[in-house]
Amino acid sequence: MFPFDALFVSPLQIGIIWGLLALLVILIVIRGPQTLVLSKDGKGKLEISRHALHRVLEACCEQVRGIASARAYVFRKGKLLNTEIRLKIRPNAKLDAIQGYLTQEITEIYHQNLGLKDIGSIEIKIVGVEPTESAF
Repeated sequence: MFPFDALFVSPLQIGIIWGLLALLVILIVIRGPQTLVLSKDGKGKLEISRHALHRVLEACCEQVRGIASARAYVFRKGKLLNTEIRLKIRPNAKLDAIQGYLTQEITEIYHQNLGLKDIGSIEIKIVGVEPTESAF
């Protein structure tokens, strides 16, 4: 039979293990919900998953000429939904026009399509440049 005394040599090791378990529980509790409630009434509620919301925003971005790919991250800060869009662009992209258009479109998606009112900042970051598409 295996002695359990060999597992925990000192009280410090026991404290570290309990601390790591407590940290894991805190991280699970603090992590935001997997869905966002869009509307709720007596008949039921309408939710959208975090992943689906990210994909909606990414699809909107990838339709813009000059953008090769997009990654969206939506996170709640207080009561506001903040958005971070990371873009890989083409060399001929007009950044100021892209920034203005995407900010307007994302705000419109939140207000008109999803019915959300508490919108925070929309940050657009350029993280890379892709080569121009070949015309075959």
